[in-house]
Amino acid sequence: MIDQDPTDSKESTPTYPSQPPPSVKSILISTLTSLSIVLVLLMTVRWILPPLLESSRYSWHRGQLRAEHEAAGELLHSVSLDGLSRISELVSQRVTPSVVHINVSQLFDSEDWKSEKSDSGRDTLEGLRSDGQGSGVIVDRDGYILTNNHVLEGCEFIDVRFSDESRCEARIVGIDESRDLAVLKVDKLELPSIDWGDSDATTVGSPVWAIGSPFGLYGSITFGILSSKHRVDLSDSPYQYSRNSLKPQYSDLMQSDVAVNPGNSGGPLVNGQGQLVGINTAILGESYRGVSFSIPSKIAKKIYEEIREKAKTPRGWLGVGLRTVATKGALIDAESSQSATQVMVTDFAKYGQSPARIAGIQRGDVIISFNGQPISIHEQLIELIGKAPVDSTITLEVLRAGKRKSIEVVLGARHVRLEVTEKEAGN
Repeated sequence: MIDQDPTDSKESTPTYPSQPPPSVKSILISTLTSLSIVLVLLMTVRWILPPLLESSRYSWHRGQLRAEHEAAGELLHSVSLDGLSRISELVSQRVTPSVVHINVSQLFDSEDWKSEKSDSGRDTLEGLRSDGQGSGVIVDRDGYILTNNHVLEGCEFIDVRFSDESRCEARIVGIDESRDLAVLKVDKLELPSIDWGDSDATTVGSPVWAIGSPFGLYGSITFGILSSKHRVDLSDSPYQYSRNSLKPQYSDLMQSDVAVNPGNSGGPLVNGQGQLVGINTAILGESYRGVSFSIPSKIAKKIYEEIREKAKTPRGWLGVGLRTVATKGALIDAESSQSATQVMVTDFAKYGQSPARIAGIQRGDVIISFNGQPISIHEQLIELIGKAPVDSTITLEVLRAGKRKSIEVVLGARHVRLEVTEKEAGN
């Protein structure tokens, strides 16, 4: 038996040289290396990921466009132009009875005019001249007609021609100059009113029709597509503006390629169901160049309803411009009031037949009393007129060329004016 050394029974353990602790320099290098890698990754994500996402989005959109393109191609093979012709025919038959032609007239600016009765028994004004024309659309069979404000601008007499060839005089219910809309009223109608459509739901590219009286050609219909929506601030257009062209106050307009010419203003723009989606309003330049604009039905309906609501309680209307003046010189006579001020007639109404003018009031007349009550400031007279019933007869005492005159006036109904100051509203 061989003796073993006790130390041989122990397993031998390898020994390694001791590692020195890492230096600060190596730690710093390692940290900078890690940061560099992170920065490189971030830069990679920053510059590569967005193009990838954009490419993915465009790829999805292109796929959608290709699908729509293919589906449209299949559907177009099944569409007949005879069907489109039939739709245009039905739209015309549906809408034309609700469209009206509007002639507006204005007196010559002279003081030697007079009122007389026509053969029809209604008041006419001698010296009337034709001043303009336009279109409108019946929106309620109670006799309410919607049109453009600029069609009526400066008018004193409004003659409306209907699809059944009948005609009648219309009065102004209200106007909104800032959005170029006006509401007229005639007697209750036996003709149909147009159906309101939703301009918000009308999509770009959809077919639209315009019906009106371009150049007085009543009942003309044109066809096109809705080119764009929400056109605003076109005041920088290189084209010159005119009475029948686009003006800077318009906003949120619908653009189409429907032919619109002078006389179309105020007429309806309708969809394939014959529903009103816009009021034809403006063009760029002096004549139609393939671009026309309309006021969306959403705006037009809101303005119409607001005007009609405010017109439920009519106020008396004299139809003059007034100014308070100092009493001096030829403005007074021996019997005049000793008030320091009096009220002078400076102008007549911009819209509609002025009751004062019809009664014989003239520019420069000084109104010194209303139904026997002395008047010294124009605000006082405006208040008295507004409180007087519509169609009532009032007596005005005026001073003209140093002489007193007593004039009876049948008050009209003051029309609603939206978004104007009291000073602009007149009386």
